[in-house]
Amino acid sequence: MTVENLQAAQRPGFRRLGILPLRVAPGRANLAIWAVAIACALAQLAVSASLSVTLYRIPLAAALLLSLVQAAAIVLALFAPAWATVLALIAGNALSGLAVAAPGQPWPIAASTIVAYALVWVGVALRARWWLPVAGWAFSVLSSVMVAVDAPALPDDGPVIANLVVFAAVTLGAVLVGLGIRNWSLLRAQLRTERAATAAELARREAVQDKARIARELHDVVAHGMSAIQVRAASARYRMPDLPAEAAAEFDEVAATARSAMREMRVILGLLRDEESGADHAPQPGLDDLPALVARANDLAPVAETGSWQLTPAERSDPLLGLTAYRVVQEGLSNVARHAPGAATEIDWTETPTERGIRIRNAAPTRTAAPRADDGGHGLRGMRERVEAMGGTVAAAVTGDGGYVLQVRIPREEKA
Repeated sequence: MTVENLQAAQRPGFRRLGILPLRVAPGRANLAIWAVAIACALAQLAVSASLSVTLYRIPLAAALLLSLVQAAAIVLALFAPAWATVLALIAGNALSGLAVAAPGQPWPIAASTIVAYALVWVGVALRARWWLPVAGWAFSVLSSVMVAVDAPALPDDGPVIANLVVFAAVTLGAVLVGLGIRNWSLLRAQLRTERAATAAELARREAVQDKARIARELHDVVAHGMSAIQVRAASARYRMPDLPAEAAAEFDEVAATARSAMREMRVILGLLRDEESGADHAPQPGLDDLPALVARANDLAPVAETGSWQLTPAERSDPLLGLTAYRVVQEGLSNVARHAPGAATEIDWTETPTERGIRIRNAAPTRTAAPRADDGGHGLRGMRERVEAMGGTVAAAVTGDGGYVLQVRIPREEKA
């Protein structure tokens, strides 16, 4: 069987003709079944042809042709069970009708024909619904009885009846064996599917539990800390009446930043706690929120913007593009505030026919940065993952004057 035949057998047109895919079982078991079927067909051809000519005095040409049809039916049962059933019934009935009863020989069904029927019914039961092998078996038994009834009267009907009983019992056993193997295979396949589904559900539940645990940790550590910062910063001007106006405005900006961070933290906590909740539909920052972000950063150090993106209405309303641009600028300005406090920063928006770019460059820091509680690097890693998901690239490097530059490139969608 070639690959072309296998592909052809899997086409819908061939399936309508009763031809099934050639794969009977997975892996090497499929090759073993085909090898056994072909070997049985060849043995059946040789034995049936010789017995039909020598014992039952069937003409040589008819014996060869009908034996070949029987052998073909054995192989066809694995991928064309309906056609195999028809051919097996035609060949079996023809051989029984042409056979001449001889004393001491099985009649009206030869032993080779019984074996051929049994092999065909096993194959048909493996590949078709239960009614096809059962109907084929019943028709074969009924037609054999009719051949025996229409034949000339014999001195002793006992051997004929015994032959028919053996034929019916053996072939019925073959049908039951085939149906049993088929049902066992279907149950095993269903069991494997159920096990896979169960494993996937357990993995999903474990992931949900991990997310819930992470959400609790974030709430207990980060959210409570941010809430304390917001409260202390917002109440600073009331707790300290002599606080200078500039310092009071700085505390108010800290409180506003903490409130914004807490809103985003609540969205993240909602996503972690319930993956099916509506938290993922909460508003996300976008291009329209960039001016406020740059204004807050400008309170700490001078920030200048150059260039612009010429966006279509569809691109301006694209939440993924807007969120990615916002997070890139947010992370870039946060890195400047952490690593180069007070340094002048320039945000350059560029675009070409094939891509858009965001370049954030800061000068050398004007004062020493405060020590950090961790090694950092998570923000840049998250930004890289976000940009790469859109097919873009992220590059970061230290400049010659002691500053830092962050370059992000995002490909533009091709117009149809």
